[in-house]
Amino acid sequence: MIELPHWSPASEAPGLPKLVAVIPALNEEATIGGVIAAVPRRILGIGEVEVIVVDDGSTDATRDVALAAGADRIVAHRRNRGLVASFNHGVAFALARAADVVVHLDADGQHDPSFIPELVGPILAGEADLVVGVRPLADPISGSFVRRHLNRLASWLFRRTFRMQVRDVTSGYRAFSREALLQLNVITDYTYTLESLIQAARKRLSVAEVSIPARRRAVGESRVTHSVRRYVNATGGQALRSALHSAPLAVFGRAALLMLLIAAGCTVWFLAGYANGGMHLPALLASVLAFVLSASLFISGLIADGINSNRRLLEDALYRIKRIEAEREAFVSGLTPAGERIYLQ
Repeated sequence: MIELPHWSPASEAPGLPKLVAVIPALNEEATIGGVIAAVPRRILGIGEVEVIVVDDGSTDATRDVALAAGADRIVAHRRNRGLVASFNHGVAFALARAADVVVHLDADGQHDPSFIPELVGPILAGEADLVVGVRPLADPISGSFVRRHLNRLASWLFRRTFRMQVRDVTSGYRAFSREALLQLNVITDYTYTLESLIQAARKRLSVAEVSIPARRRAVGESRVTHSVRRYVNATGGQALRSALHSAPLAVFGRAALLMLLIAAGCTVWFLAGYANGGMHLPALLASVLAFVLSASLFISGLIADGINSNRRLLEDALYRIKRIEAEREAFVSGLTPAGERIYLQ
């Protein structure tokens, strides 16, 4: 394999990594300016800090306020495309800008930018590929009673399932290394938080967490979690699909084993009844049906495992393509003078 040398354009401190803060925003003119102004531009161990705002089709003055507050670049969607599209476009643009570390935070003021140095600390120390800023879920400021306890339940289930110690799996305040972002491929259309962690667990990336004080949203309410039922249904289904994609043979294999045990139990029931002079035809039918389901599930698991193997090969190819493109874009960006600050998607 040919390794491309890591290259980044000249920064304020040559040799030190570059940090890019990606801030998605939709009609956040009241808060976006304060968030951008609070992003620290001098961080120990960081050579350059850049702020990229992803304007997700705002109809207010979000874009103008962001530029006035000091945003370095604006990635503007012509129409609203959702949080995942904003995350993907912001990350892709940050990588093209030669980012070594990317911090993702909300534009509504709930994430305190002054904690960015603490958030990126484990990455700079080489201890983590992804860092989650966890909120104190016992604090009412972190959300309503129902949301906080559903979050705690989801985090507990995640820890038990994926053996990854994260106490707040839905937090959007995160830091990523360049290598982690090149490996992650978020394909859902609702929220990236759970899928990125599941992929990190599957790819054996190192994940750390940093405690971040909770802050109330200054204006309005969250557009992602304003409907708890919709949020639970969407994220629950997303987590199930991601888990199934991660280890399909294990999931189908356990289901097949369970049906095989049921078939064995029904067979014993039938034989016991037959030995005592009874036919117990329902037991025989249940045994046959359970055995057929067991065989079907096992075969489905083998097929899904083959598809998953192809998926891994495609992800590896995509990783190489993304890396080549990011390095090429960074090289071109470093050779050409700064142009427009607004880029339409």
